[in-house]
Amino acid sequence: MSAKSSTWISRTLLGLGLSCSLGACLQNDAENTASAEIWSPLNLASPPHLASGRSTIEGRYVYAQPDEGEITIPMFLGGSVPGEFSIVEPSMKAGSGEVKIKYSKKKNLVELRAKFKGLPYRGSWVKDYDNSTPFNVHFNEVHNAKWQLWFVGTMFGRKHENAYYSASTLKFLGTKYNFAPFTNTPPPAVGTYFPVALPMLQMVCTPIFEGKPNGEADVTFKFRYDRIEDALGSPGALYTATAFDACLPDKIDPYWTNARLPDDQFMSFDTFLQSIWNGEGIAVSMSAEPDPKPPELAYRDNTFIGWSGLYPATIPAGYAPDSRSATGRIVPQPAGSYQVPPNPPSRRNLCGGGQ
Repeated sequence: MSAKSSTWISRTLLGLGLSCSLGACLQNDAENTASAEIWSPLNLASPPHLASGRSTIEGRYVYAQPDEGEITIPMFLGGSVPGEFSIVEPSMKAGSGEVKIKYSKKKNLVELRAKFKGLPYRGSWVKDYDNSTPFNVHFNEVHNAKWQLWFVGTMFGRKHENAYYSASTLKFLGTKYNFAPFTNTPPPAVGTYFPVALPMLQMVCTPIFEGKPNGEADVTFKFRYDRIEDALGSPGALYTATAFDACLPDKIDPYWTNARLPDDQFMSFDTFLQSIWNGEGIAVSMSAEPDPKPPELAYRDNTFIGWSGLYPATIPAGYAPDSRSATGRIVPQPAGSYQVPPNPPSRRNLCGGGQ
């Protein structure tokens, strides 16, 4: 998600791109240490040109007006990706979800209103396997769950951070947010790592909420236009998918930042508009959360995913993204709740070893 769970197309394509990126870095610079920046041939470190959003054909803003306007996002089920639990209950299949976003730069206000029918009330779900990683703890079950919405403002197009890899083991070390001053872990010594620029998704959470026992929910959350804050008053969390072992570049795992992001990472709603105009799109998704949330989930979602929605791209009613496909295809909506199987093992080993 989670908000990032609705970005299945971007994530699968991202995984393919990172395979190329890491492969080039290792083949060309494996003996280099990281006092010098190493960029991929995909030029992931350079954001694309910022589009104006105005159609030169129609002479108007087609998907989102600048400064003030309204956006409607229909929600779909089954947007989870490998490792996540996709919540698709009979009441949800018979129900509906929709999010409307009203924004005004003049009023410095963004209102997100979500309406649901068939929303499970204090439901409980259990995963089949533990999808925790060395960087992120995941929870195998949730009971008497409530809900959070995740507001995604940039989806892998313009937001980039360096991922750091050990120059000796070629294992993923994290981003700067895994080290001091953001945590108590000292950063690796200069010359012991190399960086790879990775595209990131950034998401912020609403406060926890729940619907009525009859499955209806109608909630509104307000944000400042110039400073989109999550429920804790922070800039939210960053997410990417990458190889945790650079020798196995097509074995992709998820990564979230766990530390509080610094204030210079706050998005404005202009960030969201530029994402729409540039072709990234934005997303809103929802997760089933324990209440209260444990510290491990302070800034990110519990990977039990309900409705998701994309804009301006949409998923037709009754369909869901094929989370394990890199083609962006859609498939019939899942018949029920389930945990998405893990990504397949790597097909290659750039360091040798028989794969």
